[in-house]
Amino acid sequence: SNPLSYILAFIGAIIWALYCVLTKKIGKGQNPISIFFIGVALTLWLKLFFSSQAVLPTLDLNTTLSLVFASTAIGLGYAAWNIGIIHGNTTMLVVASYFTPIISSLLAMLVLQTELSISFWQGTAMVTAGSLICWLSTNWTVIRSYFKKN
Repeated sequence: SNPLSYILAFIGAIIWALYCVLTKKIGKGQNPISIFFIGVALTLWLKLFFSSQAVLPTLDLNTTLSLVFASTAIGLGYAAWNIGIIHGNTTMLVVASYFTPIISSLLAMLVLQTELSISFWQGTAMVTAGSLICWLSTNWTVIRSYFKKN
């Protein structure tokens, strides 16, 4: 009933894949996260400038605290991800990231103080299982050789 959300999710997945691949190439051992944040900030300011809502919304204490905590979490998450891509074990990073849908769903449920339906959790489980199956299928020779040694 809402194809725009699916289109945006698909575009987001493509952008995320490009971001992850280009981070290592552009960074050359350095963390290029600031370039990404500058681009996001410029995009959001342009969106606000060209939208019908030309003034900033008022900020109360709860909104400000939520904004600070969310931006800190996002910033630390991207920084950790980039350090992992540039200097870490990419295979372990990829495997750990397959559980992101579960963790983000749990956190969203807690922050939004809502219950998620069983079909939502089934979808989350299928995404995670599909990701793990993809990883297993692309690394099958590595896994097989590991078990032959042990």
